[in-house]
Amino acid sequence: PLTSDVNILLVGLDSRTDPHGNPLPQSELDMLRAGPDDGELNTDTMILVHIPAGGQQAVAISFPRDSWVQLAGGYGYNRLNAAFAFAHNDEAGKLRAQGVTDPVQIEQQADLAGRKNLIATIEQLIGNTVQINRYAEINLAGFYTMSLAVGGVQVCLNNATHDDFTGASFPAGVQTISGVQALSFVRQRHGLLRGDLDRIVRQQVFLGALAHKVLSAGILTNPAKKGMFDVDERIAMI
Repeated sequence: PLTSDVNILLVGLDSRTDPHGNPLPQSELDMLRAGPDDGELNTDTMILVHIPAGGQQAVAISFPRDSWVQLAGGYGYNRLNAAFAFAHNDEAGKLRAQGVTDPVQIEQQADLAGRKNLIATIEQLIGNTVQINRYAEINLAGFYTMSLAVGGVQVCLNNATHDDFTGASFPAGVQTISGVQALSFVRQRHGLLRGDLDRIVRQQVFLGALAHKVLSAGILTNPAKKGMFDVDERIAMI
């Protein structure tokens, strides 16, 4: 059992790149129904998972992306999902001004600055009562690949739903979703009664179903199967 609490911030980044940070080709963007590239550094999914010492049941808390909060790093008040982008862009600008020209180095250091600022913002938001000591990040392509790697997860919808923006089109009832379907399931907010809040519920449902699938399949204890999660180098732990 754990000897101390573990707090993991799970982040979904609205990024349209491959595992190496290169822009995805238009054909793949169309397949993913990624939409216009007007906010690729926004962290539109933020879920804090608290695992108590001793192995008690974990608790997950979602933070709405549009929450108007005071950002860490001296960036004033803005939407919560901008905390990463402000620090990322600021660090990238500083590095270029210092004469750094390697785009990989700039991106890696800027990403690290963005992650640290997002963590600091959320810790500040919850009154610094919890220290986030783990961080995991995934983008659109990574989520698509991951959902395929586990063979999809089972969800249940009370009502049929359709959304032209994300391509989400699901009948009511129990169904297994993966790939493009899974991505549209967790991204849909148009056509849902409470919009982004209902999208948060979708994301929590998918995460719970994914955890159940992984644990029941013994993936975490099987080295041969654990490799299926090496799907996106933008997944990061700090």
